[in-house]
Order: sequence, then C-alpha cells, then structure tokens
Amino acid sequence: MIVEWTTYRVKPGAGNDVLNTLERLKPQSGIFGVWSSVLGNDHRIYLLTEAAGQSLESRREDLLAGEGLFAPAPFCEDISTSVFRTLDALPGITEGEHGAIYEIRSYELQPSDALKLAEKGWADVLDVRLSIRPITAVMHSVNGLTPRLVHIYPYKDLAERIAVRNQAIATGKWPPKGGAGRNRVMASELAVPAPFSTIR
Repeated sequence: MIVEWTTYRVKPGAGNDVLNTLERLKPQSGIFGVWSSVLGNDHRIYLLTEAAGQSLESRREDLLAGEGLFAPAPFCEDISTSVFRTLDALPGITEGEHGAIYEIRSYELQPSDALKLAEKGWADVLDVRLSIRPITAVMHSVNGLTPRLVHIYPYKDLAERIAVRNQAIATGKWPPKGGAGRNRVMASELAVPAPFSTIR
C-alpha cells in the first residue's frame, strides 16, 4: 500500500489551529490518520493518508497557495511530507478504534541493503508480534531521505505498551534481528489520535 506521511512541527500554542485546519481537509472516505505528540520531541502532528497521485505541478500550486497539506503552514515551524510503502508481510492499514495512545517509532537506516534485511527481519517475527497486539503500520520511505522506516503501534495506555513489549521480548524472537546494525538513527514518540482521525 502506498501512503503519504506528513509531519507538522507546530508553533508553540498552535496545536488546536493545526488540528482544526486538518479536520476541514478530511475527505469523505479513505484513510485520514491524525496524531498529536504528547511525549518525545517538540510538538508534532502527524498525518497518514492514502497517496493521491497528485502531480508535482499541482503540489507546487498547493504549496504556493497554502492549500491542501500545506494549509496548516501559518501554525507550523516546518512541514515535511514523504511517500511511504507498507511492508508486504504486514496486513493492510485498518481504520477504526485501536488504542488511546500510539507509539510512533522512526528509523533512518544504513543506505546499503538495510531495507532488504529489515523486511526479512519483520517477516520472520511478524506472527509472534501480531499474536500479542495489532500493529497499525510498518512502512518505508520511497522518496526524500531514504531508507527510513516508520512503525505505528496502538495501545490502550502506557502500561499496556510496557506489558506488550515485555511479553514480545520474552518470546526470544522480538525485536526483529539485526536492527542495531541496520539503524543509524532511531526516535520514539507517544501520540494521541485526533477525535476526527479515521485511525484512533
């Protein structure tokens, strides 16, 4: 599945302005996942949508006019958007209610062979991890800074996050093997879904 992942780094006190703007952009159908960080880096709001196939010229017009994905620009320090592809081994992204908090983990990988090894590592352990708790998405970038991985995990609360991770590690198969050698940079944040998010 091809998706677009947009990060809004929010100006102090402007989180509600960004969320209100995104709510007005919400389409009638299709994935529109929106999360607001509560722990991690400075305040960020994330948007996950199905890739629209918008032309570069149309995207440029949106940028110049401050429309579409760029409509929240007055309330942001910066905006970044990239196209990602979900891993083949993982089930498709499912809308609906999955958890009150989400962990968003981002990895910058070594440029040579790391993505291929990461996909194999995930395929080897996916059944074990899914037997414990669903995963919203594991996806890799196909443009911008590559290769990158983003994982999105839903939990009922922080206590469940700790319990699920401990249970997965206890299997002896989690986390996927070889991550330390593949990953250059890792960041983890906790975020809450917006009330209008189609994934919450």
